[in-house]
Amino acid sequence: MQKLIIADDERVIRETIYNLIDWESLDIEVIGLCKDGIEAYNMILDEAPDIVMTDIRMPGLSGLELVKRIAQTDQQLQFIILSGYEEFEYAREAMKYGVKHYLLKPCNESKLIESIQQAGEDCRKARMQVEKQRQQNEMLYIIHQDALYHLIIDGIFIMEESQVDFQKYMKEQIRVYDPYLNFDEKKCYLYYLYYLEQKYLEGFLEKMEEYRNKEKNSSIFYGIYVKNTLLLFSREKIEAELLWEWCGNTAALVEIKTERYENLSELLENALSKVRRYDMIYVIHHSKAIAILNNQNSLRYIQSICRELESNDGRKVDHCTEELLKAVRETAQHEQLQMLGNSICAYMAKLGACSMAEETRFIRDSNQEQDTEKLKQMTVEMILDAKRTLCRSDQEYGILTERVMAYVKEHLADSDLTLKKIAEEHLYMNVDYVSRKFRKSTGKKFSQYLTEQRVERAKELLIEGGGNKIQYVAERVGCGNNPQYFSQIFKKIVGTTPGKWAQQMSEK
Repeated sequence: MQKLIIADDERVIRETIYNLIDWESLDIEVIGLCKDGIEAYNMILDEAPDIVMTDIRMPGLSGLELVKRIAQTDQQLQFIILSGYEEFEYAREAMKYGVKHYLLKPCNESKLIESIQQAGEDCRKARMQVEKQRQQNEMLYIIHQDALYHLIIDGIFIMEESQVDFQKYMKEQIRVYDPYLNFDEKKCYLYYLYYLEQKYLEGFLEKMEEYRNKEKNSSIFYGIYVKNTLLLFSREKIEAELLWEWCGNTAALVEIKTERYENLSELLENALSKVRRYDMIYVIHHSKAIAILNNQNSLRYIQSICRELESNDGRKVDHCTEELLKAVRETAQHEQLQMLGNSICAYMAKLGACSMAEETRFIRDSNQEQDTEKLKQMTVEMILDAKRTLCRSDQEYGILTERVMAYVKEHLADSDLTLKKIAEEHLYMNVDYVSRKFRKSTGKKFSQYLTEQRVERAKELLIEGGGNKIQYVAERVGCGNNPQYFSQIFKKIVGTTPGKWAQQMSEK
C-alpha cells in the first residue's frame, strides 16, 4: 500500500478530496492532511510518502518551494500539483524539477483518480530503478573493499614464505574475484604519499570518502599505510592537486610519487613486497585505517569473538567480553596490544557499541600512548564501556536511536538531512522500522527532533555573535537555502524571530 499526503491551505478542499475517493480500492493510505508547506515538509521527512498532492500556492512554504526543497533530497516520491488556471506558470516551474502530474482546479473524481494511479505507477518504477542501482553499486563496492582487504592481509603473510607461493595464491584469487575486480584491466595506478603523518591520515581518508560519495566513484580508494607513508591504489588516474587537497594543512610536507602497472595483480605484488617487513601495517578498508595483528591466527580469533556479539544475547556479551579482556591482559608486546585494541574497537563501532567519534578518539589516543600498562588499561576500559552499551537497559534510548541522534549532531548543517537518508545510507535499515524505534524511544517524530536540534544549535550560534548574520546561522543549521523557513521554525518554537531573540539575549 502506497502512502499519500494532501497539502492545501483551504480546509474544505483537502477534506473534500480525502472524502471523495475510495482510497482503499486504489491501495492508497492517506497519512496526512496538511494545511501548509511546512507541515507537509516535516511529514515527508518523517513518513517518506510515495505521493504528495499539493496546492501550488500556500502561506509559509508554498507548493513550489516544497517541490524545490524535496528535489534537493534523496526522497523518491511523485508530486501531483493542484492549481488555478492563472497559476500555470508556477506549475511550469515545478515541472522543471521533475513534476509530471498537474491538475487544474476544480477537477472531478475521475481526473483525480487517474493522476493518482499514474503517479503511483511512476513512483513504483522510479523507486525500483533507484533501489536496483543502489543495491548493485553498494554490493560492488562492498565486494571490492572486502576482496582487496583479504587479498592484502593474506598476501602479506603468504609473501613471508616465498614469492612463488604468492604468485600461486594470486592466480587462485583471480579465478574467484576477477569478475568483480578485473585483475587484467589496464590503467592501474599506485600512489605513494610520503610524510603523511598518522595524525593527519584520518582527515585525508574522510575527504577521500566525501569525494567518493559525491562523485559516485567506487573504482579507487584502496590502500596500505605504514610509517608515515600511504600507498593508495586506483583504477583511474588521480590528479596530484586532488591528493594534496585531501592532505589539507599538511599538504606542503607531503611528497607524491606515482607508478603505473599493467594490472592489479602486478600492483599488489609490488606494493605488498614493500610493506610486509613492517611490524605495524594499516589496511584501508571502507575509508578506515584498520591495524592488522602480527599474528594472523590471533586476528581471526578476535574476529570470531566479536562476530558472536552481533547476536545481542546477554550471556554471549558477558562471555565474549571476558574473552576479549583476557586476550588484552595477556598481551605483553606494545605494538601487538595497540593493534589488538584497534581491531576490537573497530568491531565495537560496527556493532554500534561506540560511536565513530569514540572509535577515532580511541585509535588516536592508543597510537600516541607509549606506556604499555596505560595502553592496556585504556583498552580494558574501552571494552567495558562497550559492554555497558551492549547491555543497556530498555529505559534508555538504545543504540539505534543514539546512532540516529549522533548522525544528526554531526550533520546538522546538511540541508538534505532526512530519516530516510540516515536509515538507508548510514544504518542500512528500513526507514519505517527506524522511524518506529525512534518515536518509541524518544516520544517524538524525527522531524520534531531535527527541528528542535536545529533551533538549539541556532541559539548557540546567535549567542556566539550570529545575531546580525541570520543567513550564516541558517546555513550552519541546514536551512541555508531558505532563511525564511529557518525564521519560521525558530519563531514557532521560541516565540520570536532569530534577530529579536539574539537582541534580547545581548541585553541581558
